Amino acid sequence: MRLYHSLTSPYSRKARIFLMEKGVSYEAINVAESPRSPAEHNPLGKVPTLVLDDGLVLFDSTVITETLDALYPSPRLIPLDPLERAQVRRWEALADGICDVLIPVVIETRRPPERQDPAYLAKLEAKVHAALAHADARVLERRYVHGSDFSLADVALVCAVGYVNLRRPQLLEPHAATRAFCERLLERPSLADTVPPNLPVRG
Repeated sequence: MRLYHSLTSPYSRKARIFLMEKGVSYEAINVAESPRSPAEHNPLGKVPTLVLDDGLVLFDSTVITETLDALYPSPRLIPLDPLERAQVRRWEALADGICDVLIPVVIETRRPPERQDPAYLAKLEAKVHAALAHADARVLERRYVHGSDFSLADVALVCAVGYVNLRRPQLLEPHAATRAFCERLLERPSLADTVPPNLPVRG
């Protein structure tokens, strides 16, 4: 099994955490340090891209996590009950949405100041704040994001908050509850070992 990934990608981090939690051995190909590219298998050339032992290629972190949880059901990270599953997936959608919104913010702020669009940045950052405020109100005094067990919901939220902290840490300042919640979860080895390094934006 081979995973094409980036150390700073929150979507790659989700896949790496799942593989660690499941205890699955795999070849990690860090695209920033390897001449090999996910484009060898993924027409979009994006990370994460996972190549299974039988040659089946999976891309998009939601597809990868869904498949890994089905192939390696212990520990279960996505509930089987349809409504419980939907709620965990909803947290993943919220967390991925934070990252989806933040990426164009990072790109915009790399432009010369006179070419940046403050209104556009403010609109995107307001979405990040709204999503984090939604999390703030729901993680207070909770051990896990949803239910009584560690799940994809926790993985996704920690990955999103880690990416915000990496690229736009000032956006986390008003969201003490979510920051504290995610910091406590970093006691878990799979989360602590995948904290993104402070590397420059590529491209």
